[in-house]
Amino acid sequence: MDSDTRYHPSPDQLALASTIEESLAPLLPLSRLHASPTEDDRTWSSLDEIGIFGITASEESGGSGLGAVEEALIAMALGRQLAAPSVLATMGAAHAAPIAGAGGLKGRPTPAARIAAGVRRGDRTVVVEDGAAEFVLVRAANTAGVYAIASVATGSVASRPLDRRLWLADLSEHASLGVPVARFDDPRLLRLRLIDAAALAGIAAAALDMGVAYAGIREQFGRPIGSFQAIKHHCANMAISASCARDQVSFAAVAVDDGRGDAALQVECALWVAGSAALENSAKNIQIHGGIGFSDEADPHLLLKRAQLLITLAGGLEAANRRVAEAGSWQ
Repeated sequence: MDSDTRYHPSPDQLALASTIEESLAPLLPLSRLHASPTEDDRTWSSLDEIGIFGITASEESGGSGLGAVEEALIAMALGRQLAAPSVLATMGAAHAAPIAGAGGLKGRPTPAARIAAGVRRGDRTVVVEDGAAEFVLVRAANTAGVYAIASVATGSVASRPLDRRLWLADLSEHASLGVPVARFDDPRLLRLRLIDAAALAGIAAAALDMGVAYAGIREQFGRPIGSFQAIKHHCANMAISASCARDQVSFAAVAVDDGRGDAALQVECALWVAGSAALENSAKNIQIHGGIGFSDEADPHLLLKRAQLLITLAGGLEAANRRVAEAGSWQ
């Protein structure tokens, strides 16, 4: 690469993200997820006031006018706090191109209502339910779109419950969706995947922090378990994974903002690296916690479930790996 290629966010960008992260920590404590997998109205209002949903919208239209780097860093902070998929979907929907004449999202830099997240496999559409959502961002193999939720538009029940526990989400299968109001072309899909990767990198970092903190206070044989070699190795490997995920996501975001030819490759790599790190670190964090790590009242399982859910919504790591090969073949 050229000697003037940027690899990392600027100090100003990092400072902005740090300020927002400080606001998110008390707003989105992990303990809230033991009561509900969705965010309440007060939290949504606070997120909107912080500017989460208008990060990349122009200042003329009421947004912040920031780029992919700032958006990725903020999504990383949201991932650390296990923000609901609808929060990330609402952020991502800002990049969708409105369909002429469909109404819906057109002209709204920050959607007035929540947008749920969903995924389509064949004839099945599974939605991560959010009771206040009017729209749903649905992913398919290599496409995505924003649809009105039929039950909201018509008042009819167009879904059946699938799971309300194992995925840290209320999952439902929708027999039909409302009219499409926006769609994503390839560049816009790339921004969705960058948000996915950033949130997963945040989960990897959260698992590292949780595991290291517990290793420092839990004692066995009269000493902290963090002093044992096996736990040290786990923590060291988690630190490497979290660092790789953060750096790859940051590099990919810089590549997108700079309009580099390898931006697609970097984003796909970021999704694979961050997704792998989130799964591995979440699993190691559970191991470090021992028996309590498997208990429902503890927090470690929350990270693993949310990582699995976000990866599934993003299409899976195998698909990301294939896209890495395809993107790299013409570099």
